[in-house]
Amino acid sequence: MPDLTVADSSPIISFARAKKLHLIQKVCNEIIIPPAVYDEIVVRGKGKPGAEEIKNASWVTIRKPTNRIEVEKLGRQFDRGESKAIILAEELKAILLADERIIIKEARIRNIQIISTHLILVEARRKNLIKNLRKELDELIASGFRTTPELIKETLQKAGE
Repeated sequence: MPDLTVADSSPIISFARAKKLHLIQKVCNEIIIPPAVYDEIVVRGKGKPGAEEIKNASWVTIRKPTNRIEVEKLGRQFDRGESKAIILAEELKAILLADERIIIKEARIRNIQIISTHLILVEARRKNLIKNLRKELDELIASGFRTTPELIKETLQKAGE
């Protein structure tokens, strides 16, 4: 894994809902989030899964992107957290933790490396942090994570399950 990982809110919330936030920490070691993502998870998400964990997480750093012009441009098609996460990842030459296809597409256009909830699970399986990727994925889905049958199949193949 690259040294720096910038995260959008969706994967953090998905893992938190399934009580699996520790997997992000174990795979990425440390993540960086823009203040808008922190606000979405901790402030506006007060009382929801992940809010207290992220508020108190020593492995989460909050950092602002500096290129306001690019953030504003992206703000026309993405929400504040998404646009700031994309630009911050670009500025830091970091990997971007995101799940939405439109975010992944924009990141690829900008040559930003991507990791997703699916790939966090593949890496967790590779590192023997989990024994059964299918079970972990099913628990994420049961807690509200949305995915497709194609992505599930691809993920299981990557993990050798």
